[in-house]
Amino acid sequence: MLTDDPDTPGNGNWEINTAFTEERTKQAVLRSFPHIDVNYGLGERIQLKYETGWVNANVPDSGARSGLDDSLIGVKWRFLDQSKAGLNMSVYPQLTVENSTGSVARGIAAPAPNLLLPVEVSRDFGRLTMVGEIGYEYLRAEENQWILGILGALHVSDSLELLSEVRITGSKLLSQSDVILNVGLRREIAPHLKLLASAGTGLNNGPDRTSFIAYLGIQVILGEHSP
Repeated sequence: MLTDDPDTPGNGNWEINTAFTEERTKQAVLRSFPHIDVNYGLGERIQLKYETGWVNANVPDSGARSGLDDSLIGVKWRFLDQSKAGLNMSVYPQLTVENSTGSVARGIAAPAPNLLLPVEVSRDFGRLTMVGEIGYEYLRAEENQWILGILGALHVSDSLELLSEVRITGSKLLSQSDVILNVGLRREIAPHLKLLASAGTGLNNGPDRTSFIAYLGIQVILGEHSP
């Protein structure tokens, strides 16, 4: 899903996601495979993140191109816990930097550096977890933008979660924004192994607005204290 929550992997644990992703607008189709997202728990409240992928871009009048995407580096700090404060809350600054592969010049990756400064909050209501995220992103080549996400996760069983979210991005947040409705699931398929899947559609028209988005991946959980 696009909306992050305040959870962290736990001290010494790894969460490694390998996925296929697709994003469509009226102007382009972007697919990333393999898309790699590596997370490490430093203590119980801090998460270190690295993310990149091999992108295939199909743009009208420009043909198909492929190459390495930008690298995203992030640090999440959860500073409130529901057990003590009634909710979980974190900050999660993320910096995107260009790789020296020429992908930006060929229109495969976005110009960088870009900096996202979000805050995440969540609370459990029995089997339902509600998550909210709001942040501001400083972009090198485009107008800076707000991000807002609201996500619900229903714990159907110990091995299955059903997910639904609304994600909004735009320079004015609630005006002329890109609005995405996304649904998905997380399912444990073996100890330390989860299936992650989601698909969504854009709710606004426009050549640069999202029309379709999808994610299909496997999460590997490693570490002495992993579940």
